[in-house]
Amino acid sequence: MKLKFLLLSVMLGSGYLGAANASYTEVDQGTVAVANRASGSVSIIDVQTDNVVNTLILPAAAQIPEPMYVVYKENRLYVGDRANNRIVVYDSFGFNLLKIIPTGSGVFHMWAAEEAQVLLVNNDIDKTVTVIDTNSLSAINTLSLPSDLLAEGFKPHDVFITNKGKNAFVSLVDGQDGNDYIVKLSIKRNKELSRKEVGGDPHLFISPLKRNTLYVPSQDSGEVLALNTRNLATRYQFDVPNAHGVYALGRRLYVTNIAEGGAHGLYTLDAKGKHIIDTDNTPYGAPHNITVTANGQKIYVTHSGATQDKVSVYQTIPGRQLPSYLGEITVQNNPFGLAYIPH
Repeated sequence: MKLKFLLLSVMLGSGYLGAANASYTEVDQGTVAVANRASGSVSIIDVQTDNVVNTLILPAAAQIPEPMYVVYKENRLYVGDRANNRIVVYDSFGFNLLKIIPTGSGVFHMWAAEEAQVLLVNNDIDKTVTVIDTNSLSAINTLSLPSDLLAEGFKPHDVFITNKGKNAFVSLVDGQDGNDYIVKLSIKRNKELSRKEVGGDPHLFISPLKRNTLYVPSQDSGEVLALNTRNLATRYQFDVPNAHGVYALGRRLYVTNIAEGGAHGLYTLDAKGKHIIDTDNTPYGAPHNITVTANGQKIYVTHSGATQDKVSVYQTIPGRQLPSYLGEITVQNNPFGLAYIPH
């Protein structure tokens, strides 16, 4: 259900959409990889047909594999296996197994630098961050986190890295009652540079439009902060209930409302104009993580939980057409992290 800009939605009918498509030359291509946490597998979805075209079964190990998040970088797909403290690496064309990289204990969120050969992996049991060289496919360092926050029970959850791989941003959760923290780290020096107390259960995404802005949705406080990446000062904020998953492309910022059973489950924000432009219901509860195709025209959302097996899909044209529900894809059990592969 649209809450805002009803008139704009009516104007963007079939005739307007045809004109928009005629002038927008990019087509949907590539695949989306979905980590099925409770099935030990990764589903590969063709974005042209929205069909599952491949299912990767993680290699057997001491424990039943538990894929959490997936990252695409330079023709490789990285899969974080929490149960076995490892990253499983595939090539992103034939999905052949390339390497298994040991990490710390408790693999959770991870992210790769766009312009450097670095992948960061949060380990929430060891309370560390593993640094992986994506050229050699090996762990080259372990980042430590602020000892005073760890002593209070905080542990790393989400992670993001600057384009050139110099600095990391890590969310720390589950410490003292109240708020959580964002810390900025120098990767080379393994040193804390700054920190900020934020609402509970924060997640992270650096704006592709303004690389000096870090978006921080907080589920507990129902807000999305826009922070200065230099010193973590607040620039502005949006009010989004149960804000959780986040993805930014151009001036569009997409955020999931994870806790209302799918009602108003996907928010669309104009990050440049600094306002909410749309909300959509999702067909299932627990809308969790988000990815978007390179042309910005399709949005994929995982619905997580022990009994869930769905990814919902939305169509849009940034700047011309607001998102609308397109359909659903059945994957395997507890779809969690997902990533777009541009081929």
